[in-house]
Amino acid sequence: MHTPLLDQPPDKTQQCISMQVLLFGGTGGCGSQALVRLLQRGIEVTVIVRSEVRIPDSVKGHKLLTVVLAPGGHLCMDRSELMELLRPCSHVISCLGHRLTFKGMCGSPRTLCTDTVRLICELTQQLGPASPLRLIVVNTEGCDRLDGADPRRGCGERLLLSCLWCCLPPHRDNVGVMHYLSRKASSNSAIEFCAVRPSDMIDDEGCEFTLHETLQNGIFNAGTTRRANVGAFMADLVTKSNLWETWKNKFPHILDVVVSPLAERKFK
Repeated sequence: MHTPLLDQPPDKTQQCISMQVLLFGGTGGCGSQALVRLLQRGIEVTVIVRSEVRIPDSVKGHKLLTVVLAPGGHLCMDRSELMELLRPCSHVISCLGHRLTFKGMCGSPRTLCTDTVRLICELTQQLGPASPLRLIVVNTEGCDRLDGADPRRGCGERLLLSCLWCCLPPHRDNVGVMHYLSRKASSNSAIEFCAVRPSDMIDDEGCEFTLHETLQNGIFNAGTTRRANVGAFMADLVTKSNLWETWKNKFPHILDVVVSPLAERKFK
């Protein structure tokens, strides 16, 4: 059981390490939640955005926040510029996703998430950091681990996911991230990663949540995951060294702990 805290400082082990985070997707649902929490915990964050408009008002102008504007998107930036942004960082968080519009799902870049992960890994390998860069990625419960550890899905669910892979570029992109992390990043000595797999995401205040090495349900019986909980877990991965050691190079499934109204009445 995990309870998210907003203003929790880094543990003593992490305080010995100079921490700086490069954040992609920092204006989205999960990314903005992670951004606010990291700044509250005294972590320096550099966020790459197309526009400053959607940055949470509560952190605009924060002394620990550096905003890099990339109107054409970070994939259009010069690789040397990205490398310089990456150089001082101990962590990278990618909360990128595709907008739920026709252009967002079917337009360019179709492999935004996969291309970003690949770019980060390649640039980090070129930099050759003294300690492995810690890469945190938001993925989805619609993607299976390649080692077969996840429970086998039913025929209907496998058929639906196959159709989504063929017809829906964002799903194919998420699968591409899983494949790249499993086959390429896992053998890259300059990188350690954690790919967080939420269930159906909702906007609500943070609550207790659970973390699992394998999927606990499928898309037909999906639970819920609050974006606030995803942001809190990612911030904890940055600031808690023992938590990182538990989940590095893994694909945790994160689920809200939901208390039924009947149970709440019993506790009152």
